[in-house]
Amino acid sequence: MEPTRRPEDETQLNKTPEEQVKAPEPQETAYSLEEIMNEFGGWTKREPPQAQPAAKAPEQPEEPEQPEPPKKAEAPAAVSGDTIRFAPIRDEPKKEPERPAVWTYQGEPDPAPPAQDPKEAREQARAERREKRQAEKRRRQLERFQKKEARKKRAQEQPEHTFASLAEAYQFYAAASGIRLRLLVSALLCLGSVVLLVLSTPAVIGGDGANTGIYATVMLGLLIVQALLSYDVCLGGVTQLLKLRFDHTSMLFAALIAVTADAFFAIGGGRTPFCTVASVLLLLALWSRSLLYEARRKSLRAVGNMEDPVAAVREEQAWHGYDCIFRAPGDAEQFAVQLEMPDAGSRIMRAYAPVMTAVTLALSILTALRSGESFLWSWSAMLLASYPAGILIAYARPFASFSKRLYRTGAAVAGWQGARNLSGEAGLIMEDADLFPPQNVTQGGMKIYADRPAPMVIGYATAVVQTAGSGLVPLFEQMMHDQNGRRYTVDSFRRYEGGGLGATIRGDVVLMGSIAFMKLMRVRVPEGIRLKQAVYLSINGELAAVFALNYAPAESVRAGLAAVLRAGNLVPVLATRDFMITPQFLKLRYKIPPEHIEFPIVEERARLSSPDAVHAGRQGALMARSTFAAFSGSVCAARSMRGAAICSIIVSIAGSAIGAALMFLLTFLGSSLSASCWNLFLYTLLWLVPALLTGTLAGRT
Repeated sequence: MEPTRRPEDETQLNKTPEEQVKAPEPQETAYSLEEIMNEFGGWTKREPPQAQPAAKAPEQPEEPEQPEPPKKAEAPAAVSGDTIRFAPIRDEPKKEPERPAVWTYQGEPDPAPPAQDPKEAREQARAERREKRQAEKRRRQLERFQKKEARKKRAQEQPEHTFASLAEAYQFYAAASGIRLRLLVSALLCLGSVVLLVLSTPAVIGGDGANTGIYATVMLGLLIVQALLSYDVCLGGVTQLLKLRFDHTSMLFAALIAVTADAFFAIGGGRTPFCTVASVLLLLALWSRSLLYEARRKSLRAVGNMEDPVAAVREEQAWHGYDCIFRAPGDAEQFAVQLEMPDAGSRIMRAYAPVMTAVTLALSILTALRSGESFLWSWSAMLLASYPAGILIAYARPFASFSKRLYRTGAAVAGWQGARNLSGEAGLIMEDADLFPPQNVTQGGMKIYADRPAPMVIGYATAVVQTAGSGLVPLFEQMMHDQNGRRYTVDSFRRYEGGGLGATIRGDVVLMGSIAFMKLMRVRVPEGIRLKQAVYLSINGELAAVFALNYAPAESVRAGLAAVLRAGNLVPVLATRDFMITPQFLKLRYKIPPEHIEFPIVEERARLSSPDAVHAGRQGALMARSTFAAFSGSVCAARSMRGAAICSIIVSIAGSAIGAALMFLLTFLGSSLSASCWNLFLYTLLWLVPALLTGTLAGRT
């Protein structure tokens, strides 16, 4: 190992021999005995040592430095010559072993001492009270918020049935085909009860009514058999009652119990019971269930046959604060869940049924105490009169009609919730292909005016149309194929509000639009060219080509536009990219008033019709094809279905309220002849007619 040299040694070695001789070596002063004794704490007072120059030892060959071992105590301070100076050695104190930590109770912290100043004490007390009030206020607000969220969760609508998949839902409704047979037998039993009612009413056929007891017995037997056939309706009423959701099925079950109990007393008293009216209500309930099952089966089958379903989606505040209905990729599993949501009639009856049942019960008790009539007779009469019979088929009948019609076109509405999503004031987004499908736009001729070759001109026009995303792309692609056009890339692109497009291709400024746009951009058009249905192309300010086009109206589009305009609050919104399609042009082609159509500015039209836009809206219907006929038909069908159901619900509720009031008045006065089964049967049929007509007419619109 090579010896290490100190800086002093290097300096000494660098000196010349004369300098080494001339430089006297410093002499080290030896320590005296007194200094040594003072150093070790002798009998004399210790004085601070004086700095003495250390004598340099004779030169010896240097040895390599060795790493110093760790020191446990202070080593001797210095070694010089033959005198050794020692420093005091102190032993390190031995550390005691650590004791295990034992938790000891330290007590609660002492409260802050009260302020000595009375004013400060009052301020401190007021601050504490204020803080307690704020904490109590926050606690009450949190409790109110939690209760509100709990009420929302309880009030949230749940589907009637829960299925794991769309296929499982379809299998369930396909297997429920036996309900048709039960419905047929129930209709025959109801017809027999009506015949017996006619025979037991002396005011209709005359006679003395001697066989009224026999007829009443047979009517009661028919009602019991019919109730057994409608076991699912009765079981649903009991289930909803146990769930504390007293709805229309629960009210119907209560009416059956009351009518059956009253029938035993009516047979003994020679009075005709209300069995026929209850039989009609049972038949309507079973018919409603059959219609709903058939409509859901049709809808699920239509959706199951769709490979890539397209959904009609409602997006809130999509354009100038207004809701708009778009087309977007559909979700079949979500459709199955929406299909099971209860309709408005079922939700209304959850509030109406318990209230009216309790009211009629109280009024019947009052009537029995006032007139002495039978409690069951008055309650059965008021309960049947207050039951809205039309509400049973208010939604089921239109839904079955529209689902059957939409099934033939490859579309389906997502039940009541889907119809609700597509209803109300909204705009219907229409694109180029919706108004003029590609096969309805044809070329009427082409003329080149520039010195450039035709493949270049056609290539320029095709590049501009493709960049704009116009509906003319298929037409110009066909022209490219026929004329051996060239492919070009657009460097820059711009849309003009005046009805045209602009682009830069290979340094050339290209303008494309109508003849009005060319005049607006000061492009000289030769005399004699006045084609309105034509696309004009200019390159660097010079007219390059004119493409004559023919826009043929489609009958399916005409029918769809007429249905949209009849839908009321549904407004057509043109999101077209073809500069030729304007409200005035639609007036000429489809005879549509321009004031009934919304025409946004060019940037908004491009945004609304962007194929890359993601519409996070509420799904209302699914379609197998993204045609305008299927789109407009689904939206209009959903809106018509909901409108017909709401109309029937309102009429049924009004009729039931009036019937309850009339029947209370008749029973309170003890007029058993007026409050008869025959009169109540006629009253029920009278208020059932509007629901039947509304459902029939809605399916034909």
